[in-house]
Amino acid sequence: MNRIGIEVNNISQVLVQYDQICVYKSASEAGTYTELTDALTRIRMVIETTGYFYDDLIGATTDWYKTSYRNSGTSVVSDMSGAMRGGLSAERVGYTFGNYIPPPGEWGKLYTADDIRFTYMFGIDCVGSDIAQSDFTDAQFDQCIREAVSEFEALLGMDIHRKRYMNFTSRDDSPYTRARYWREGVDYTHEDESYDFDPQEWSQYGFVQLRHWPVLKINRAVWLSPVQGQIMDMIANKWIRVEKGFGQVRMFPTGGFSYGPYSVYGMMWSGNGARRYPGAFEFDYETGYSNSDFVPDGLRDVIAKWATIKTLAVIGDGLMAGFSSQSVSLDGLSESFSSTQSATSAYFGARILEYQKEIKEWLERNRYKYSPVPISFVGAV
Repeated sequence: MNRIGIEVNNISQVLVQYDQICVYKSASEAGTYTELTDALTRIRMVIETTGYFYDDLIGATTDWYKTSYRNSGTSVVSDMSGAMRGGLSAERVGYTFGNYIPPPGEWGKLYTADDIRFTYMFGIDCVGSDIAQSDFTDAQFDQCIREAVSEFEALLGMDIHRKRYMNFTSRDDSPYTRARYWREGVDYTHEDESYDFDPQEWSQYGFVQLRHWPVLKINRAVWLSPVQGQIMDMIANKWIRVEKGFGQVRMFPTGGFSYGPYSVYGMMWSGNGARRYPGAFEFDYETGYSNSDFVPDGLRDVIAKWATIKTLAVIGDGLMAGFSSQSVSLDGLSESFSSTQSATSAYFGARILEYQKEIKEWLERNRYKYSPVPISFVGAV
């Protein structure tokens, strides 16, 4: 594998004309260059990022590469860059090393295996005590990171990985494709139920609290009558105002209106004949962070520490499963060895305890930046 590094100078000026990077390959420096990227894999440029990378999975050390800029709307392509060689696959890849970007059309990784291996587990050999001395693989690291992300989503009550919710109460789900994890082109990852109409909430500018947040965007918002007839497409009529952080939606006109729905809205708001009924609102929406680049550094760090704890527990058992001490005696000579591992203490217990302490302190300071403060009311008897 070859990794091609691309540095975009004056990114703001480049983005005036182009929005993508194309990568080309040749067997020799002066040979003919053929584009490796296509409509799905061309690298999308964003104003916040000047360094980009492309992985040629079948690249050889003798291959040469060039790049160019492209405008996806007009198909105008710039001149090619100078020829360059790609780095070798042995290079460490991750946010720690400043050379990881999410693949086009995918969410990416919160941290890579190299981030955990060489930063959070620095100095620890990730091998087992079996005869083959098996390595703890990248796939195993990735699984621990995914599990840690999911557990923090449950702990904070929010979505971190990007998710796309769809409601199928009043329509068939067969034309739509579903994937376990978000990627470009997939219709949905999760299903969501309808939301009830509540006159009390409606008096607060048509307030609805979505079940999942933070909200990236609302793709569909339909208001249905008690007999499931459509009253309004609220996106087409510009009736959606979203507080993205905690997923609150308010239905209130954001543009001009001179037709029926406002009279219905006014009647509902005033409470004349208003009553609660189920299944009034259907929303299709996306939540989480747009890709792994946008996860806040503090949240990224604390999740990585939790993933490391999970990894250290497994590796520690792999090194010395059920082992705490050993002694050997021969002809009057003796040797003994004791580890920190026991039924209640892991082999890497000191580092695990330190990370647990740091996670606890972070949660005490930051938890309610990401999840709502729990409030309860006590009424008089």
